[in-house]
Amino acid sequence: MKLTKENFDGIYLSYFSGLCRFAREYVLSDQVAENIVQNVFLLLWERHRVLQIQGTVSSYLYALVRNKCIDHLRHQKVAREYQAEMALKLAALEQMGTNTLPGEDIEQKVREAIDRLPEKCREIFLMSRVEGKKYAQIAEITELSVNTIENQISIALKKLRTDLKDFI
Repeated sequence: MKLTKENFDGIYLSYFSGLCRFAREYVLSDQVAENIVQNVFLLLWERHRVLQIQGTVSSYLYALVRNKCIDHLRHQKVAREYQAEMALKLAALEQMGTNTLPGEDIEQKVREAIDRLPEKCREIFLMSRVEGKKYAQIAEITELSVNTIENQISIALKKLRTDLKDFI
């Protein structure tokens, strides 16, 4: 199917509210759902000259919205992990006034805590936090799933929080 201005308008009017309801089931926010659907239609219009939709327009649109919802939820998960890590760093800075250790001692304690992590967990943690690799890159290198990488990072952070609770 080739998109034109006329059939694009019809598609927009026919599917917008249903796609918003569909997206809201996953992202739990009317505003976020509407933004996702708006972005899908924007993407559709930007590519309308080269886009050839195979199958039904309905299944194509719902698949696009589904994928955008997944992207949004993954981003939210990463943002929550980042916020948790920043909260730990803030707590560590606030504690330094009361039980300050020289910087070298803290670094040594952190190194020791990392060394106590299980081997694969430590390897994944170091690739992520020290080398700055993305989860997908680590998954490819280690031949593990991205979900496994996320779980291993979560395990590492929990163990480090426990091991370093007196210092952070």
